[in-house]
Amino acid sequence: MGQTDTLIAIEKTEVGYREGFSNGRYNNRQKFSPAVPGLEWSQNQAWCQTFQSWAFQQAGVKSLAPVTASCIAAVDWYKSRGRFSYYPAIGAMVFFGSSGGQHVGLVHKYDADYTYTIEGNTNANGSAEGNGVYLKKRARRDAYLYGYGLPQFEEGVVTADPGLKNKPGFTYMATAVSRESDGLFEAEAEAEEALPWVSTHQITWAATHPTAEDQVAGNGHGTTADDVALVQDALEKVMGVAPDDPRSVFEAETQELFERFRTEKLGHYGPDGHGVPQAGELAELGRRSDLFNVRAGSSPAAEQPWVSLNQVVWASTHSAEEERTQPGGEASTKADVALVQDGLEKVMHTVAADERGLFETGTQALYDEFRRTVLHFSGSDAVGTPGMQSLTELGQRAGLFRVRAAFPSGGPSSGGGVEGLGQIDPKQVTFHRFTGDGTLEEWIDQAATAAGVQASPYWVKGFRTAVARESSGNPNACNLWDSNARTPAGFSKVKDFGDGYRNTGGIVRLNGALTHFQCSRGIVQCIPQTFAQRHAAGTSVNIYDPVACIAAAMRYVRSRYGVTADGANLAKRVQQFDPTRPPRGY
Repeated sequence: MGQTDTLIAIEKTEVGYREGFSNGRYNNRQKFSPAVPGLEWSQNQAWCQTFQSWAFQQAGVKSLAPVTASCIAAVDWYKSRGRFSYYPAIGAMVFFGSSGGQHVGLVHKYDADYTYTIEGNTNANGSAEGNGVYLKKRARRDAYLYGYGLPQFEEGVVTADPGLKNKPGFTYMATAVSRESDGLFEAEAEAEEALPWVSTHQITWAATHPTAEDQVAGNGHGTTADDVALVQDALEKVMGVAPDDPRSVFEAETQELFERFRTEKLGHYGPDGHGVPQAGELAELGRRSDLFNVRAGSSPAAEQPWVSLNQVVWASTHSAEEERTQPGGEASTKADVALVQDGLEKVMHTVAADERGLFETGTQALYDEFRRTVLHFSGSDAVGTPGMQSLTELGQRAGLFRVRAAFPSGGPSSGGGVEGLGQIDPKQVTFHRFTGDGTLEEWIDQAATAAGVQASPYWVKGFRTAVARESSGNPNACNLWDSNARTPAGFSKVKDFGDGYRNTGGIVRLNGALTHFQCSRGIVQCIPQTFAQRHAAGTSVNIYDPVACIAAAMRYVRSRYGVTADGANLAKRVQQFDPTRPPRGY
């Protein structure tokens, strides 16, 4: 039996062990502290890390882990030796909470979604107020899970870290199971339900601003109001009384109750018993109430910077050379992409392998992994350019930014910009996959409103015909072979997420492949220059959005062919829209 399996076997035998119980509660008194030389003092303290130090000692591999009762010290120990990863490994120590300092366990199995662990000083529902050794099933991308310390086992380490492929001492496996996992039934290890996060910065902001400003900050996932409400709920649970302030407003009554929590529960007196809540105090309140985790976060949601979905999408569909030519500044494409990269680093615990501010293959791969493993998106929803839902979730989970659809002012290559929309620069057109809902009739009706024309049966009948001929109803159609499939001077190829149609009749999912800029695209096969010139105010700059593509086509046929606002002469003026005549380009 190798060192890895020996260590897991020793911890496996302790599953079911319980600490002491006195005066109606568990008391942190256990057998591990007295058995580890140098850690005798840790008796009656939180003992999750002490349990690990004991197990490494019992397995005869004491030198492969630090002898400490501190999780944060153990994290630092592994990092200082270059043995820390953000991917699981068999026999790895897995750390939880801010900087990995709140809790620890040992990995005996992992798959694409979960890490299976043996943990001391926890309990059946996962509370930090633990009472024994339990099996746990932890979501790999839960924000509470920080990372992994990799002991240098003599037989090597089996890991899911792609960065350690083919490196001495490591074997890469996307999923892996220890031989000692036999008998550790998954039914005993229920998945942990992730607790929400409270930002110390947002609580500090609320505690130092008047009621009127607190209320303006608003509600919604991840906002100041939500964080304050969680703190108020925790105070009520721990102190047995609710503050008299309005819910989600941190004023005098909430401050007074928090100070009572400091003195009565934490023993903080004098200067330490007053003032705005501190990170450690909030973490302790969250731990005792079992209602939230604590992160440093950023400024309150009301003060967070904005990220433009359109700018991020633009960057994800254009080359690094074009991205570099964009102007800088706080509202620039590069600034928005940098915030997205920071958010990915914070949530995914790893860095995008692209130049800061450029959305290229490394950022794209990490964003796809975020959607797949954190948001549990699948299929086409888990790949391609960022969407509003996933980008908003990233901003909220990272606590770094808010998201809006349009460019803040100008946008890439800006002159007029997209805030007012209408005609745009062709280089502002984006090429991300459309995954939304709706029927063709609904899209035509919405497009008519956007294009400023009268919704009518003439438009519906005509576009039904043209759509069938142009794209067979596929909003993501991209013609890779006709005379338009070229890149004119002054433009570059673009990263495309549509369905590429070949002259052989085959269709290929592009998934970010480079295509000629001028390819005909979308449900009615516009080229980007026409789409940009006839772009309808208020619609997407994504050429694969069917409403935006149809609206641009409506404005185009009105301008070029003199089609009336109600579309009554559409079939007569434009043969491609006439079901009684053969197809003809328009």
